[in-house]
Amino acid sequence: MAFEESVRARTDWKDRSREDLGPDPYRLIAAPTPGRWIGLLRGANAVVVVDETGRELARAETPASPTGLTFAPDGNLLVVSDQSARVAQFRVADDELTSLGSVPVPGAYGIRDVAILGDQIVAVDAYLHQVVAIRLHGETADLRELAACEGPVELAAFDHLAVVNCLLEGALLVLDDTGREITRVVHDGPFWSFAGHTTEDGLLIAAGGVEDRPLDRSDGAFGYIDSFLFLHRVDPTSGETARLATVNLSSHGIVTPKAIDLTRDANLAVRVAGFATADLLTLTWPDRNLTDPPTVTREPLPPGTTDLQGPLAANPLLDAWVVTTRPQTPVAVRPAAARTPESRIGEALFFTTLMAPWNENEGPRSRFTCETCHHEGYVDGRTHSTGRGDVRATTKPLVGLHGNRPYFSRALDPTMARMVHNEFRVANKKNRRDPWFSLDRADFPWLDTTGVPETMSPLFLRRALLTFLMGFEHTPNPAAAGRNAFTPSERRGAEVFAERCQSCHAARLVSDDPTSAVPQAEWEANLFSTGTIVWGRNGYEKTGITPYVHPEGARPPSLRRLYKKRPYFTNGSAADLEAVLAAITSTGLPHSGEPAGSLSSKERADLRAFLGLL
Repeated sequence: MAFEESVRARTDWKDRSREDLGPDPYRLIAAPTPGRWIGLLRGANAVVVVDETGRELARAETPASPTGLTFAPDGNLLVVSDQSARVAQFRVADDELTSLGSVPVPGAYGIRDVAILGDQIVAVDAYLHQVVAIRLHGETADLRELAACEGPVELAAFDHLAVVNCLLEGALLVLDDTGREITRVVHDGPFWSFAGHTTEDGLLIAAGGVEDRPLDRSDGAFGYIDSFLFLHRVDPTSGETARLATVNLSSHGIVTPKAIDLTRDANLAVRVAGFATADLLTLTWPDRNLTDPPTVTREPLPPGTTDLQGPLAANPLLDAWVVTTRPQTPVAVRPAAARTPESRIGEALFFTTLMAPWNENEGPRSRFTCETCHHEGYVDGRTHSTGRGDVRATTKPLVGLHGNRPYFSRALDPTMARMVHNEFRVANKKNRRDPWFSLDRADFPWLDTTGVPETMSPLFLRRALLTFLMGFEHTPNPAAAGRNAFTPSERRGAEVFAERCQSCHAARLVSDDPTSAVPQAEWEANLFSTGTIVWGRNGYEKTGITPYVHPEGARPPSLRRLYKKRPYFTNGSAADLEAVLAAITSTGLPHSGEPAGSLSSKERADLRAFLGLL
């Protein structure tokens, strides 16, 4: 508690930003030259050429935080970012990268991923929640909408078909080369990764995701949220889908699989790595016989993998390229961020199984991490039973918590120190271990590169998670990038917000400090510079969104980065912002007994424009 308060006392609430987590090697594809690979450094705003040992040979600047790349039919490399509406182009020749500039895409905001489908560029816009087709015309481009997709995080093309991971709706969207939707493979919970290829029987998809059943919190723990591998076949003509195999990866020690590689030979082999756990598994079905369980082989690999290509793995957790044939010597990417051991182990506690390393996966018991329900720190799109009668609740973001206490809808944790302590308790509730435990670095060899002490005490672990969370701020809003002023619609929306919404979603820099309120005249400057207003406050409100999570109602949540969080309201009853705005009454949200729909269509459009900047 004293540590938390000391950090808060020296925090500049007007100008806080996400801690530098390092260069974050994130994606890989094969280069035209054999033995060469193209990689994205999400944290260093760069694309690089590396050899099969992970040695960097060339580097070029990209749009901020690059997230997707592919080769265009003309041979140029295309790079996109979920924080940018531009497509950057590069010429790749031998071991050289030449920037050809970037093309703005009107109508786009944050292009998360890109692929070539037939003769067109297809992409996903994470801000608009859409799949789009982009055509480049020299220094200009145009955009055509193809399909809606809640929370698109990954896109790949296989011959004349494309697959999109719509994470917030727990669906894999399949499109043909005209952009027509063929089908959606839907599960109860998010997919984290997929790979695929076409066969004579259709499209085969191997996907890693959460257990395909509702989260169970009836006993106060987290039940039925193991990690699984699912094999699906899609008939591209009829759109019919069939699940061919289901493998509980958690039982093999793999949690939150974010990297999958699928072979095309006579046997069916799937390589899969968990971001939360060590080791690389290869699951093989001889002669593609899926009626029998696969044979499983295991190779060492540190946790933190987000992509597998050839002999290399991208590992943002360790800020390294890892050669899968000798994984104990990760090739560090420079320059590395100057980080404390507490921050590094705090990130590992959040994203790996270190917080509850002894969890099992029998029955409802599961092996999981924070990211199982909070993808990249945000949400998973689910509304789950809380285990308290008929009360249901949506997942809340775990970014931007430093200035946003008390925590969660019931607001029972007034400080982050108490929240962190309680998270250790809940995570370990069913493993028969005391949550007040120490960890020895010798038991986790991959920690040797992080500079953490040989023995990590219970207090060190809690302080580490606190340190990480206090620096784990929101990513920039692409709708505000490169701008410094409201549009007329956004300005009118700010006025509607001040009248209808601000009483609950206060314009404070610190949610539980009324003196940190930002005057309306300063909202514009804040949103287009630091964007640090929380748009939330402490206390409870009975909004009419029932059943209430607390006898006094629910704590008004922060509205920062609304585009990343769907569905809305505590009980998840609003699928999108249009549903939220339609429910507004004369005094705000749907308070009991008041008619909804009091905003005119123009007011709704203006308010939505303003909310898109938060």
